Amino acid sequence: MTTTFDDLPGILYSAHRGGAGEAPENSMEALRSSVPWADVLDLDTQVLADGTPVLMHDASVDRTTNRSGPVAEFGLAQWLQLRADPATWFAAASPALTVPTVAQVLDELGGVRVMTVEAKDPAGVQALARLILDRGLQDSVLVNTNDPAVVPIVRAAGCRAHLWRSAAQMAGDDFGAFVAAGADVLDIDIAASDSLITAAVAAAPPLGVWAHTLTRRVQRDRALGLGCRGIVTDYPGYVSGRAPRRTATSTDTGFWGLGWAPSGKTRPVLDSSGRIPLPAPTAATDTQVLLAGEVGAAAPTGTFEVRFSVPTAGGAGWSLLSLHLGADDAPTKLTSAEILHNGYTVQVSNSGSLRIYRDDATAGTSTQLANTAAGTTLPANTVHTLRCVITATQITVSVPEAGVSTTVTDKVYRVPWSVFVGRNHNAAASGLINIVGISTP
Repeated sequence: MTTTFDDLPGILYSAHRGGAGEAPENSMEALRSSVPWADVLDLDTQVLADGTPVLMHDASVDRTTNRSGPVAEFGLAQWLQLRADPATWFAAASPALTVPTVAQVLDELGGVRVMTVEAKDPAGVQALARLILDRGLQDSVLVNTNDPAVVPIVRAAGCRAHLWRSAAQMAGDDFGAFVAAGADVLDIDIAASDSLITAAVAAAPPLGVWAHTLTRRVQRDRALGLGCRGIVTDYPGYVSGRAPRRTATSTDTGFWGLGWAPSGKTRPVLDSSGRIPLPAPTAATDTQVLLAGEVGAAAPTGTFEVRFSVPTAGGAGWSLLSLHLGADDAPTKLTSAEILHNGYTVQVSNSGSLRIYRDDATAGTSTQLANTAAGTTLPANTVHTLRCVITATQITVSVPEAGVSTTVTDKVYRVPWSVFVGRNHNAAASGLINIVGISTP
């Protein structure tokens, strides 16, 4: 049975770039892995020299494949020999993958899920429409664009239109005019203001307003609260809540299913040793990563461990490694500058000192509960363990290999935790911190 737009649920989840947080973007592997969790499969397309639409986000193949050059200069025979190279940008253990044509995707997954196919090159709209119509998928596949002028072209070609807009673009948009021109979906930026999002919702496009690109359930809740119908995410299993909690992290498997959702735009890459390197922040912000699909939400009490190593010891290499336990999955800066939820942050410094903070969202404060004196500099190329044991009344933090430990009595928060690891900004500390493993109760 073919799945159509009429079969979409009242709240729907779209796998952005095929589900780019779970498997390499715009690959058959990503699309297949998203089918159990997503209502919509989202893919990006470019056009080859002969007009063939293929899956690719960028105008060139440089970032994601083993070749270089503009997509538009490849012929079909060359394209079929091309291989994605996710070992360089997703996970070192990832094998080379073929880069499919749109026809291949439609032939395998057309009608299995609703799809939205973005024409990154507007010149590809007619070719996309032919592929869709020839397979009788006009009620199952949207043609997506960022250009309002392309919407009437999509409709004239016999397809339904999906229009996405950035927050900057939304500030000057007439959403009602977009719907009148034939936009079936308005896809808004979650970074936009509440007033802009509700204005888009008020325009009432036929298939609703969708919000992109979300990595957090708190973002989902905001979008739905403002009237959005669709949630566009790299992590459809996690953000939807449909995927079960994993029992093994990707540092244990070294393969698919990373589930690492960064606070910023830089996504960590699992290296060939099964470690996740956290680079030094390049600006006065922190590097923080949510263990989205992996080990959150963890039990309120028990033992949490982050195993790590550093190639460069002392202050030149790193300053602080943090384990953050949050009452929800909003990213909080690893300082007292921005406290977005309740929970605790525990830290170890390069000199072996330990710190414990209680984060209180209502007050917007981070209260230091413990700060031990500096001990011995943690040596390089040795696995250390930042251990946090939470009981009903106490929190104990230690680095057993260094023989340091501290305990505080505090029972203010005991909830299912969203688990983050991260490092604080320090202009003088330019080395890596390698996350070797994570374990939670």
